[in-house]
Amino acid sequence: MMRIHDTPRRIPMTLFPALFLATFLSLTVPPAAGQGPEGTLHTPFPGTPLSPAAEAAVEAAKSGDPAAIRALLPFFDTEDNERLVRFVVTLKDKAAPPLIDALDDPDPRTVEVAAGLLGEVRAKQAVPKLTAFLRSDRPSRYVAAWALGEVKNPESIPVLVAALSDRNESVVKASTRALINIGRKSTPAIVSAMPSSSGCPRKAMLRALEDIEDTKAEDAILAVLESEKDPVIQAAAARALSKCGTAKSYVPLERWLLAGDVGVRVECAWSLGILIAKPAEGALRQTLEHPDPNVREWSARALENITGERVMYRDSKGKMALPYNLYR
Repeated sequence: MMRIHDTPRRIPMTLFPALFLATFLSLTVPPAAGQGPEGTLHTPFPGTPLSPAAEAAVEAAKSGDPAAIRALLPFFDTEDNERLVRFVVTLKDKAAPPLIDALDDPDPRTVEVAAGLLGEVRAKQAVPKLTAFLRSDRPSRYVAAWALGEVKNPESIPVLVAALSDRNESVVKASTRALINIGRKSTPAIVSAMPSSSGCPRKAMLRALEDIEDTKAEDAILAVLESEKDPVIQAAAARALSKCGTAKSYVPLERWLLAGDVGVRVECAWSLGILIAKPAEGALRQTLEHPDPNVREWSARALENITGERVMYRDSKGKMALPYNLYR
């Protein structure tokens, strides 16, 4: 059973408009009428030569003139974004002031491009405007969250944690990714917010902690595993322990492997296998006989990782089979 995660995992975050939006948000944001998915920027085949007009605009912007830099933004709708992004990055700090000014443009598309580029150039001076953008009710706010994650200013962490409760799914996903990108500096704020969270925001926090991989979050995640009533959220906690857990997590994971909802059992097996929890071998051999084939399969997979030996399980057709090894 292949697990498909809600949050993009370990994808490169360079070349924001050309790669990130095309690979992530085009899959999560509904298309607007008459155009591609909202949040994606027009991208011809990589390597497409720029038009004469775009080439002239690039040449003019090499001077660092703010007006010339801002004049590049409309070309992101028609030209090879990768080339344009690479060029803007070479301008470094010169690019930031006109792009910050463009965040006030009435055209949502211009704002979206400008915010993405501010993330690409890691413009620390843009943090206040990007924060205000994220907190607003304007279109394409997800791009502000992404850019804040690229800038990696610790002062952005509280607003990104708060954005995990946003009603817009794309904002939540981009904020989750941003917190992951900032890394372990995000852990204390997420852990602090966890007890008062619930539902989708809590699940997003657990996803972020899983990819941040900080054992300092272990106690907070264990508290969710032990007290959460929603099996979907409880399963997310069990999975997060695969990257944030230590030997302290073995017993709770083993307990819920034997007593939890099917989805919780599957994630407990996954985490026990990742943690190479040898004391849980007996429990995993018990769940090799569980009525649900997914639990049986993931128990076999965990046992293989713990013992170093292939372990067969009874599949959904009642036949003995070897699971695909997803650990290595």
